Amino acid sequence: MVRIAKWGRVRRWPLPLLLALLLAGIGAPARPLTAAPISIHYDVWMPEPHKHYFEVAVTVAGVKRETLDFVMPVWTPGSYLIREYARHVVYFAATDGAGRERRTYKVAKNIWRVVAAGSDPIRVRYRVYAFDPSLRGNYLDDEYAYINGPSLFVFVDGFAHAPVTVRLHPAPGWTRISTGLEPVPGDPHLFRAPTYDVLVDCPILIGTHTVYDFDVRGVPHRLAIVGEGNFEPTRLIADVARIIETTIALFQDIPYAHYTFLVLLGESGSSGLEHANSAVLHYPRTGFQPESAYKNWLNLVAHEFFHLYNGKRLRPVELGPFDYTRENYTRMLWVVEGFTDYYADVILRRAGLLSEEEFVEALARTISAVQRTPGRRVQSLAEASFDAWIAFYRPDENSPNATISYYTKGAVVAALLDLQIRAQTRGRRSLDDVMRLLYEEFFRRRDVGYREEDVRRACEQVAGGPSQALEELLDRYVHTTAEIAYDRFLAHAGLRLAPIVPEANRGYLGIEMESRSDRLVIARVRADSPAEAHGLYPRDEVLALDGRQVTARDFWKRLGEKRPGERATITVRRRGLERTIEVVLAPPPVVAYRLVPIAQPTPEQRALYRAWVSAGDDR
Repeated sequence: MVRIAKWGRVRRWPLPLLLALLLAGIGAPARPLTAAPISIHYDVWMPEPHKHYFEVAVTVAGVKRETLDFVMPVWTPGSYLIREYARHVVYFAATDGAGRERRTYKVAKNIWRVVAAGSDPIRVRYRVYAFDPSLRGNYLDDEYAYINGPSLFVFVDGFAHAPVTVRLHPAPGWTRISTGLEPVPGDPHLFRAPTYDVLVDCPILIGTHTVYDFDVRGVPHRLAIVGEGNFEPTRLIADVARIIETTIALFQDIPYAHYTFLVLLGESGSSGLEHANSAVLHYPRTGFQPESAYKNWLNLVAHEFFHLYNGKRLRPVELGPFDYTRENYTRMLWVVEGFTDYYADVILRRAGLLSEEEFVEALARTISAVQRTPGRRVQSLAEASFDAWIAFYRPDENSPNATISYYTKGAVVAALLDLQIRAQTRGRRSLDDVMRLLYEEFFRRRDVGYREEDVRRACEQVAGGPSQALEELLDRYVHTTAEIAYDRFLAHAGLRLAPIVPEANRGYLGIEMESRSDRLVIARVRADSPAEAHGLYPRDEVLALDGRQVTARDFWKRLGEKRPGERATITVRRRGLERTIEVVLAPPPVVAYRLVPIAQPTPEQRALYRAWVSAGDDR
């Protein structure tokens, strides 16, 4: 099993040492560090970007072994899926210091063995195909290069703790490199990292992208943006800075020397990936307007920036040091992702970027998402976290019926836990204090991972002791599929959950559809629905309703004219054969909720509500 060193505190190299290293030859294109007993140096070329191949060389000096194993990770921390990056390696060769070829062969799907025969140094070269538009792989075309470290850089088994340098060789005309890696002074193309783990935690953007630099509390921050977008730069920078300032104020610590947002603008899709001193954000280029879309952008920024505290530094014991060769299981993603999801809205509200009404509505939407997911009755939060590798990151047509999101339900548990702690301490403490306590103990003092019992202990300590309500939140709603007693906790703030009742005279079928060219296909069948009961299947192509051919538009229009209890005759094509299925429609279920004030809130409830929803300027 390969274990990699973790990212701890920011490390600064003294200037005299840097000068000594430079004089020793660190700046040479293919020469490694020589001041240390072991040095590992990477070169990355992109000679023909339109062909989507990176050329990589790794020079290992100070290691004399009969064989050396070079390992390609199979996953990226923060994205819990085995992605088999080695499949994109199309060439692998090795030479010794005299340029003689050394034999190489595979010993596992992602491990290449070099017969070094004691030679020192050893240099390997390989090519990586790079045309993955997601944030979890590499991308290279004639406009820009994006490097996701684990999918490009192999490590030397047994020496991943060693310091590394990386020289980037940009394509002609590419003048900008944006990354969280530390630059070596005097050379704009040379970077260093104290360990392999730090290297691959710093994604790299290369090209002619736009860069906006700004300071928060005297610390440099950067927005590096690929592509044109419908944003106003001055407002964008100001709002991102407010998010950063508000998050720093919560944790009362700035654990990085500089921070970079890498923003990849595309046609559609919104996602992010957190790193210790950077984040990668994929967002629609037209997604900054109208205002509601802009709030989605701000939420993405707030979520990923919060992760540098919760997830990258404050982390479960299973998530660092990493084993890059297999799944790293944890039952705590509801804290890593769920708490972060909740705090994204909290940060936006405190920064004055969400109104009080928008903040409350955001929690109502999250609760609605949990309650309309049948899988909440099947999978617990802890199970959802553990099974992220085979469930959350591998969704299929049955996922809503069999799984629950540790993002949404985790955010709900965080919100209710926040309200409970505020109530239990008469407004003196909150979930903020839990986060600060854990951060101080497990990152700043010890730099180790926490266990579930540590989170429970911190909550009880901040709340003034254990309680049945805390037990319910941290045990029952995490480890079982029991329905959440929302009103019990919302009442602390003088609120209750109110269903948005659908039209009672519209029949319910229980399917989700998708259009494929001119075909109307069932994408999902909801559990306990008339569609499931009467045998409609995912991937059925819908041809007719009550004997009349339908399109996507008129199918829903005509179905909506039917009342609960009425019959609908649906003709489908399944595996090339037509069949007709008769379905009895049901009353529509509740799928959305609001948070509304209770009839007569007490002064204590009003005060707790006001403290909970207050922005930075009225706290």
